[in-house]
Amino acid sequence: MLKRPVVVAPVPSSGWRITNSPRWFALAPALYVLLAIGLFWPRAPWSATTLPSGVEGHGFGDPQQMTWFLAWIPYALDHGLNIFHSNFLDYPHGVDLANTTSVPLLGLLAAPFTLSLGPVAAFNILLRLAFASSATSMFFVLRSWCRTPAAFIGGLLYGFGPYMVVQSANHLDLIFVPLLPLIVWCCYQLFFLRSRSPVKMGILLGVLCGAQAFIDPELLAMLAILLALGLIGILVARPGQSRALLNVLARSLPTAGVIFIALVGYYAWSLLFARGHLIGPVYPATLLQSYQSDLLEAIVPTTFQFIAPLALATTAFRFVGANISENAGYLSVTFVVLLGYFTLRRRRNPVVLLSACLALAAFVLSLGPSLEIDGHATSIPMPETALERISLFKNFVPARFSLFVALFAIIAICIGLDRFFAETASHRFAGLRTRLADMGVVALLLATAALMFPLAPLSTSTLPWSGEAASALATIPSGSVVLNYPFPLAPWTESMVWQAQDEMRFRLIGGYITNQASPTYGSSNPFLLKPKVVEETLIQAQLGANVRSGFAPYYQQPNPKADVRRALCTFLVRYHVGAVVFWKGGPYRGVDPSKIHRLFTSALGTPTTTGAHGTLLVWLTKAEHCRP
Repeated sequence: MLKRPVVVAPVPSSGWRITNSPRWFALAPALYVLLAIGLFWPRAPWSATTLPSGVEGHGFGDPQQMTWFLAWIPYALDHGLNIFHSNFLDYPHGVDLANTTSVPLLGLLAAPFTLSLGPVAAFNILLRLAFASSATSMFFVLRSWCRTPAAFIGGLLYGFGPYMVVQSANHLDLIFVPLLPLIVWCCYQLFFLRSRSPVKMGILLGVLCGAQAFIDPELLAMLAILLALGLIGILVARPGQSRALLNVLARSLPTAGVIFIALVGYYAWSLLFARGHLIGPVYPATLLQSYQSDLLEAIVPTTFQFIAPLALATTAFRFVGANISENAGYLSVTFVVLLGYFTLRRRRNPVVLLSACLALAAFVLSLGPSLEIDGHATSIPMPETALERISLFKNFVPARFSLFVALFAIIAICIGLDRFFAETASHRFAGLRTRLADMGVVALLLATAALMFPLAPLSTSTLPWSGEAASALATIPSGSVVLNYPFPLAPWTESMVWQAQDEMRFRLIGGYITNQASPTYGSSNPFLLKPKVVEETLIQAQLGANVRSGFAPYYQQPNPKADVRRALCTFLVRYHVGAVVFWKGGPYRGVDPSKIHRLFTSALGTPTTTGAHGTLLVWLTKAEHCRP
């Protein structure tokens, strides 16, 4: 006979008198919302003039790119356009947005805010919502196994932990993660309890996975790998229950698969076959794989933590290829100790044991193809090398597995913490040794809270063109093609925000967007149009020597013998450019933009419009106006 399913619900304890009234189910999310707002205080949650500073400063780069995505979804739906393809960027070729982090679900959720308050305000609202909703989701999932205090702590650790804080500086898609705990809950229900209808659970699982694919498919694929490993582990460890478990999965997973394919089918087709789709990974695989966690990353704090001694924070700068925006794997020494303690203490609890094993598996995968220790590469191969060889997983950034290290570790710790709280209440008259042990666990918990506490408020900056961009850009006729300086490529993404705030009234040449850079991989650097010397001149003026270093082989130095002014006139006519925009306030990094100002003035004369602060200039162009 088959054994009964494993029961993993929390065991009541009469000695632990803590309310679990319905009031908590409203109070916990409310507290998370207040904390999310407080993280950025005194910036208003609906601010239309500020963005996270990011690694580039002044809100340049990924946060600005994301505001464009948020604006594109409601605009495309309102005008009957394809949400996965647009020539409003990288005109006239256009881009396949399925190959980018275009977050269509977030664009749809934020549409009321985008249409009423603007895309920047919508971004800021979603940013706070990412923290609060992720914590709330984890709270309700943990309530399946824990009582309220432990579940509330788990929500805090997941929704406001180091991973969330670090990634919030750049990547909204990577921190809007409330669906991932729900997917884990569905799978754990199927793996262990098996008390709910497999078909209904399959429907729910398919909907959740489909929704997550429209936020960030990379995280969904990573979670799928870990859950598959967990399923294999259960089948090996409990062979007596394998038939019953496989029977439940056979009834639920096909349903989930049908729902998932129905939701993401067109998106997947756009990703793989539509015009402009990528062949190969979004960046060279060697570059993506270089963003790998360090063996010491979990215990060395970064500058995002409130407690971060200078020597340790400096050490952390060497991790993850010196990319601070991906160095999100910090947990603290005490967190690791707590995980080990509760795993050993509750190793007979299958959820605790599986969660701890999956946290360990996620940590090993986050280490990338070869082990790094204290910022130094070794020749020791790691299991993630196998994923690197599978084309579907070549887009992985190994360090992002750190989210799942935290997720599964928090589940294990909070179940152990729940039992600890229940037992401690009955230790009132226990011996000195027991009470000292209880005090030690409490001290570890308090130390973990202190070590994981973020350096708040999180950094945001006022957009430096606020107050002059709207009025100056309003003079551009609707439907125009715009050539902008700084040329729009990372981190010069301000013109994408102007376009988004101006309700897509014009199209941009160039853009910070993924396209096919070579026959085997993609790039975020836009294609150059002919005559190439025009864009090469613009790019060289804002990059300087970087044209030959970080941006090679995408861009080259312009031909010094070329007649750039004549080429500019040819360029404007060929691509029907209706306006040329020049902004003096970009992140030029010491490069003098006056050369481009002289070029535009000599070819186009006096600007048609000058912004209120004199840093934004607009030329409305016609073929006969250009002086070659």
